[in-house]
Amino acid sequence: MKRLSGEERRAQIVESAYTVILEKGLAGTATRDVTRKLGVGSGLLHHYFRSWGDLRAEVVKTFITKEIEALKHALSDSASDNMLERFIDWMIADPEFRFWRLWLDAIEEARRDPELASIVQEGHVQWHETITKLIRQSVDAGLGTCETPENAAWRVSALIDGLMGMLALDGTPLTKELVKKLLHEQVAMELCRDTR
Repeated sequence: MKRLSGEERRAQIVESAYTVILEKGLAGTATRDVTRKLGVGSGLLHHYFRSWGDLRAEVVKTFITKEIEALKHALSDSASDNMLERFIDWMIADPEFRFWRLWLDAIEEARRDPELASIVQEGHVQWHETITKLIRQSVDAGLGTCETPENAAWRVSALIDGLMGMLALDGTPLTKELVKKLLHEQVAMELCRDTR
């Protein structure tokens, strides 16, 4: 078996931690869960990461990067008139809401962890830029008008986080279909289109 370089080992640790955190949640995962998954001692983790908080922060940063890249890939072959539809479908595609639970856990944990807060804030900025770009592309494609795409993107982003937070709860009265409808209505309002 090939010996891993330091960079490869670090990436392996992050990927294993990511997998465990998706299963158990950010707050519910401990160092021992990751070491058990890897079949190594905690000393190896601490060799590459100063603390559990550092590893957690790296996992969230990796998660945000992966999600934004996955969204960009999903939208790359969409026609302009279909991009917002694909975006909304992509946002609610996770059947178990594991990714949403990780994002919402990260927001909650960021209240107590300045390093994680910085990463979550950067994630919000990246999502905002992505949504702003989608709104501008929709306007450019003649799908509506929007005087302030940046403000519209914040409203859409806040609605997504709120609705998905409720949808990710067990026993919620919301359904994916209703969330999709509400998001379509909000996007239509932001583009000054008739929502009836």
